[in-house]
Amino acid sequence: MRKKSSNISNIILPLIGFSLISLMLSCTKAEGPEILSFSPDFGPKETLITVEGMNFDELTSIHFDNEILANFNPSFGTNTALLFRVPEQAPLGENQVVIQTEAGETSFPFRVTLEPPEIFDFNPKSANEGELVSILGKNFFEPLEILFFDSIPGNIIHSQEDSILVEVPSNVKKGRIKVKANGGSALTGEVFFSTTDILVNDFDGNGFRSETEKWLFYGNIDQNVNTAVQSSNPAPIEGNYLKISGIDPGSIWIGGTESHSNDPEVFSVFEINSDIDNTFIELDINNNGSDKTHLIIVLAERNGSPNDFTHTIHVDGSGWKSESIPLNRFKDVDGFTIDPSKIRVVKLHLYNELRTNRRLEVNIDNLKFIQIN
Repeated sequence: MRKKSSNISNIILPLIGFSLISLMLSCTKAEGPEILSFSPDFGPKETLITVEGMNFDELTSIHFDNEILANFNPSFGTNTALLFRVPEQAPLGENQVVIQTEAGETSFPFRVTLEPPEIFDFNPKSANEGELVSILGKNFFEPLEILFFDSIPGNIIHSQEDSILVEVPSNVKKGRIKVKANGGSALTGEVFFSTTDILVNDFDGNGFRSETEKWLFYGNIDQNVNTAVQSSNPAPIEGNYLKISGIDPGSIWIGGTESHSNDPEVFSVFEINSDIDNTFIELDINNNGSDKTHLIIVLAERNGSPNDFTHTIHVDGSGWKSESIPLNRFKDVDGFTIDPSKIRVVKLHLYNELRTNRRLEVNIDNLKFIQIN
């Protein structure tokens, strides 16, 4: 009999031990989810969010504010990482994203935004302080901020979803323009240059050499000091402009005009401070139908080279157009370039490069130097 009792004990005791272990394991509480990192922290609807952490098994739901559920595919999740997208119905603004499992829940902040801004173009590519720049693109949603050189705010004059008009602030030199909007930020693909204009003559009474009656006219051109400033045929951009026309007498060079050559101020320079690679001469031109016209622009120095520095342009096309020419293209007969700080005079010569027997004509407005700051 004793031998039989011992055999029963050998069977029952292991069963009791196994049951106790099972009971203890079943009473151990699973740990709740824990977030170690998440990315990004803002974005529009359908943005893919990555969350890394632990204890993400037995996931029951992921939801944004107002109990808006995220569409979660378990195939893209593990115990330590989750991937899901911002739901279409998620409210704009700050949300708490709640991750819930059988063992508990945790959350992290996420800002639902509109679509990020995109910049297609901006104009002009250079401008003076206080002038306006137009930026074209999409998704320019409030709140908006425009930064020049990544840190200098510009005053927004007007904005729409696809365009912004902004005023160039002071102390801007060279750099890209940033648009910060509801959905993020975007940079212009090209660099913006802050410039300073030095107006020679707008033929309306403004500029360093604004007294056109003191300009010198010579050669076989049709105009003189009393008739060169006109306001019709062609129609002006605004106000008056300078006309030079004539027929080649057989020498290719027809004639021209120059600023203040018969005035004591001929020895005054234009006070250009930028170097030759950052200085341009700009003018509006119109051939009034004489598309074979060529214009020689001539610059001369004070207390420098006795030679003229020249550049020739073909005045083609129709209507008014703006020409901007870097000063490093102006060369003298020896191939040397001009010193911008010594420029004292601008000459405009009519030239029959194509040797036509037709009357040639060029109309000129808003003659100026532009220096990049």
